[in-house]
Amino acid sequence: METRSRAIIRSATEDDLNAISDIEQKCFPGPIAYSKHQLAYLLSRANSTTFVETCGDAIRGFVIVTYRWGSAIGHIETIDVDPSYTKLGIGLKLLTIAEEDMRKRGKSWSQLEVSEGNKVALRLYKKAGYTLKERIKRYYRYEHSGTKDAIRMVKAL
Repeated sequence: METRSRAIIRSATEDDLNAISDIEQKCFPGPIAYSKHQLAYLLSRANSTTFVETCGDAIRGFVIVTYRWGSAIGHIETIDVDPSYTKLGIGLKLLTIAEEDMRKRGKSWSQLEVSEGNKVALRLYKKAGYTLKERIKRYYRYEHSGTKDAIRMVKAL
């Protein structure tokens, strides 16, 4: 009898750091990726929430949301899906759970920045209801998807 693992989204733990770091390196190679040290900080010490999507023992994606005290905005710091698991709706599920967390914390807006060249991410955010707030020239230190420019997007929660 075959047993099928069910995909779940849960809060990340420090035990997930290696898998999260591996996915980050696959999604953003080279100097544009968050370092393991930065991810550890976001996971355990920052005013943030990290969720992972898992199926069986595999972590297939994650999202990190950061918060500022006194602000009505939750910030999608990063959202990554392992390239082996794209086109399964994981990114949209992670975005949805991140927005639910923001609402629970009393936030009115979700905000994110995305490379102007990251067409896949831009399609996801538009599909999820995000709209253009502003274009930011030279936002990134290193090129992301062929540009250093970013688009700031927002969504009312």
